[in-house]
Amino acid sequence: MIPDLFSMPHREHAALPPNPPIPTADSAASSPQHVLPSNLSAAIKHLSDQELDQLQAAVTTELQRRGKKPPSPEKIKRAEAAATVSLTPTKLNAVRAAFKAGVRPSKIAKQFGIPQSDVRKVIAIEGMKKRSE
Repeated sequence: MIPDLFSMPHREHAALPPNPPIPTADSAASSPQHVLPSNLSAAIKHLSDQELDQLQAAVTTELQRRGKKPPSPEKIKRAEAAATVSLTPTKLNAVRAAFKAGVRPSKIAKQFGIPQSDVRKVIAIEGMKKRSE
């Protein structure tokens, strides 16, 4: 005999899990919710000039409220360059050490199995750091 799915006995209804609780203002305050898109840099490209200016003003105001200084243009350039290099911190340090030891970038790339362009970016970042000091 095949049971009819639409005529479930009452006791089986009790076995179903309850609906999840609806978040309240108190629970929202206790667990931070991020409203930023997962790919922020791509999302920013879609902003108009006016929206970008508003965002920059809001970020600057929030940094001041938190007692932080806005990053210098040099720091921003270094961060952008570092973001384009997709190496682990360990490999970054190894590339830096090899270069400081006098190993050519082509040899470093071959040794670590990474593109020469990544090695050159790491070296360029190091050069920027030295110039700013």
